[in-house]
Amino acid sequence: MNKKILLTVQITTIILFSGVLGGMFYFTDIYDDVESGIVRVLCLSCIKLQPVTSREFTFETANGNPHPDFVVNTLKNKGPILIQYGEPACAACDRMIDNVMKKYFKIEFEEDKSSFETQVIAGNISFYYIYIYKDPSMPKTEKTESFWTYDKDNIRGFPMFTIITIEYDHGGEIKPYYTTLYGEFEDDYNYKKMYETFIEILEFSNELYDRNIAGYK
Repeated sequence: MNKKILLTVQITTIILFSGVLGGMFYFTDIYDDVESGIVRVLCLSCIKLQPVTSREFTFETANGNPHPDFVVNTLKNKGPILIQYGEPACAACDRMIDNVMKKYFKIEFEEDKSSFETQVIAGNISFYYIYIYKDPSMPKTEKTESFWTYDKDNIRGFPMFTIITIEYDHGGEIKPYYTTLYGEFEDDYNYKKMYETFIEILEFSNELYDRNIAGYK
């Protein structure tokens, strides 16, 4: 076959293939499924990632949205909050549940580790486990969408742990005040150290809460 004809056929084939692929992305929700299930959120253990992030508290939510109602109501009526965000097939999520939450905090989970409303731990700390399904057909809720509110370092990975309390913002208002930890956040899978880190942060959260709750209510 003439080289010019062969080159023309190859170029035409590439153009046709690109058009078909583009049509698939444009006219179907394939891209949305891939983006939401793979690109948007990663299992930190699956990619061997140990993110180094700040443990400092902040008033500013990650996406600029207000704190969700379930957080505000819990802060007003109960106390500080610890949230663990997890998903199916996340090895690090399961390890943190088994080696920290069950072992040290004595938290009871359903066998499939799906969401439950709340349990009280470490004094008056309300613990939420928020289970986020990869299936895009599952309905979004205030709790599942809060993942994006508290992903302050834009890690977009599981497991993610958010501790929320209240503090005076030096602008005349007492507001929710939070920090977020990611993955198995101590070296060498030192789960006892992870538990001790949680306790240190939770005790600090309790101190702030007790100092500010009268003005918050």
